[in-house]
Amino acid sequence: MKPILCIDPGASGGMAIFGLDGCVEAVPMPEGMTAQIDAIRNLAVANPSITAILEKVGFHRPGNSAVSTAKFARHCGHLEAALYSVGIPFEEVSPGVWMKSLGALPADKTARKNAIKEQVARRFPHLAVTLKTADALGMLVWAMQRSN
Repeated sequence: MKPILCIDPGASGGMAIFGLDGCVEAVPMPEGMTAQIDAIRNLAVANPSITAILEKVGFHRPGNSAVSTAKFARHCGHLEAALYSVGIPFEEVSPGVWMKSLGALPADKTARKNAIKEQVARRFPHLAVTLKTADALGMLVWAMQRSN
């Protein structure tokens, strides 16, 4: 299987990687654009032919302020530009699509996030899964199932 990078954007998001060596790793979203670009660049160098999955978010949702929506949308755009600049092709996946790969999940957001964390922790027992890395790992589960 080819290397895959899954990105859950946002300050409370993270990145999950199925590397060229077959190992799975996950890290919280690096702080700041420079650190994010450096992390993506390093992954591209270490994993030739890597592709990426970016969670399809970054748009306005009722109840969110316009300022926070714009800031988050810019952050998502920065990640897209970072992937583009180092030659990593990417596609977007909506949360509802990748979450289906984990089966039935609670409707309540807090309960759903905890259920995702528990499920991916069981799938990747070698990792210290956190709420910051859980969604990226859930996306990786979806991507890996799709690749088989």
